[in-house]
Amino acid sequence: MKTDWTEHEVSQRFHAYDDRIEERFGYRPLIAELTGSLGTEIRVLDYGCGGGKVARRLRAAGVARVTGVDIAPTMIDQAIAAGVDGGLDYAHIDGPPLPFADASFDAAISCFLFINIAERAELARVAAEVLRVLKPGGTYYVLDTNPRTTGVQFPTFRNGEPGIVYRDGDPRPVHLNVPGVGVFDVVDTHWDMPTYRHAFEAAGFALAAAMELGFRAAEAGGAPGAHADADGRTPFVLFKATKPLR
Repeated sequence: MKTDWTEHEVSQRFHAYDDRIEERFGYRPLIAELTGSLGTEIRVLDYGCGGGKVARRLRAAGVARVTGVDIAPTMIDQAIAAGVDGGLDYAHIDGPPLPFADASFDAAISCFLFINIAERAELARVAAEVLRVLKPGGTYYVLDTNPRTTGVQFPTFRNGEPGIVYRDGDPRPVHLNVPGVGVFDVVDTHWDMPTYRHAFEAAGFALAAAMELGFRAAEAGGAPGAHADADGRTPFVLFKATKPLR
């Protein structure tokens, strides 16, 4: 059964999750790629912003304007409670369509959103709505768990069970280590690489890159030799898609 992220308890437990591995090996490369390509005097949409952790990191990196949206009211409340300013704001949505005019944003990001969508048609629908609100030439970054790296225990999580081969569209269990709580089990959807490409292309994007992001045990903390089995594996994948100029 898919995890319902709109449930208050689910949002609260996920908020307590320590995302240090995602930050070091996922969010940091994403933000470096975005600001390196587009600069910081831009407006960015964070579609599926959750509690605003990545939106706040974008602002901390100097991005001029960040707007986060999510379907989970509790997560939007958490994001607002963590602080807003003249360059950071949030809105609750029910899904597409988005409450923004055409060509409102220079870039958009979605972090671990596609794996929480269970229908292929909805992937393309989300991508198409992002395309609409991006300026011509705008960029959409999608960061997700890597479908090619399942069943591997990383320091704070494991996506999928060891020895299981997941097919496109299968439900996939995820085990998150939450400080003070223990293991928080959720269920994502396993999407193969071609499904992402099809969603972008069906929406009208040109896929510019698909980057598998590696984990380095020496940078993850812990005792020497810790996490050796995960060292060099690629827990995340970052897609970069662009809106045509015309």
